[in-house]
Amino acid sequence: MNCTNCGKAIEPGARFCSGCGAAVSSAAYEYGPRPSRFVRPREGRMVAGVCAGLAMHYGIDVAIVRLIVALSILFAGVPIIAYIVAWVVMPNADYVMTPQPGNMVS
Repeated sequence: MNCTNCGKAIEPGARFCSGCGAAVSSAAYEYGPRPSRFVRPREGRMVAGVCAGLAMHYGIDVAIVRLIVALSILFAGVPIIAYIVAWVVMPNADYVMTPQPGNMVS
C-alpha cells in the first residue's frame, strides 16, 4: 500500500508513513479497500457490524467508532435507535472467495 499523502510505499502494519509521517488508517489494512457504499463486513464484527462498517467506509479505526457509539448510547440513549436502523438498512458485504491450495483447476 502507498501513502495517500506522499505516495511512498508503506510497510504492512505501519501506523505512520516513514517518508512524511502522516498517519495511516488501520482500517485499510484490517478490511482492505474502502467500499463505495455502507456495508457491514462479515469479519471483525462485535454485535452487528455497524461500527465496523462505518469505520471501513470512513477509513478510521473501528475502536474509535465503537467508543463513540458506546458513549453516545450511555449518555444520550437515543442513538441506540439509529444503531438498530443501521443494522436493518446496511447490507452485508459480499463474500470473498479465496483459492484454497490443492483445489485450483489448471
